[in-house]
Amino acid sequence: MLIEPIYEQDFKDCSFGFRPGRSQHQALEVIWKGTMGINGGWILDVDIRKYFDTIDHAQVQAMLRQRVNDGVITRLIGKWLNAGVREKGQLSYPESGSPQGGVVSPLLSNIYLHYVMDLWFETAVKPRMQGKVFMVRFADDLVIGFANKLDAMRVLEVLPKRFAKFGLTVHPEKTRLVSFNLVYHFQNQR
Repeated sequence: MLIEPIYEQDFKDCSFGFRPGRSQHQALEVIWKGTMGINGGWILDVDIRKYFDTIDHAQVQAMLRQRVNDGVITRLIGKWLNAGVREKGQLSYPESGSPQGGVVSPLLSNIYLHYVMDLWFETAVKPRMQGKVFMVRFADDLVIGFANKLDAMRVLEVLPKRFAKFGLTVHPEKTRLVSFNLVYHFQNQR
């Protein structure tokens, strides 16, 4: 409750998951409008492999310290991240990941991807694109729309390198680039 208002003023419009007043229906509407705005275009559907299990504790804590100066809060989150996990009777202390089902996990997830993906997309990707582009992120699910196929190919090529800097991996079988050009033209010929 203390951290959410701090980050709500920072989070980008492309982020929808686990945020007050934002829903999956709104995310789908933005995807629809964005896709129609690029005449169908190319859609990059990105899957992050085992996202909640691979959030780097040190990096997420460094990200938090950029906006949260209260040592009590940052220590409490550190304890939350480092708390043991009991699975099948065994207690372990994972060095990465965010405890799923925990009250702070959705917010930490959004903070991590805010820095890893949202800011990078707005400041580094968008300005370099030849055509229109949009992104919608719902928690760890990403959809990026491109008017230009070459733009899409460039981002698809650099995305694994970007994720690797933060201990994340693009899932090669579940991440795909899909052309919506034919669908758009077919619907507009009716």
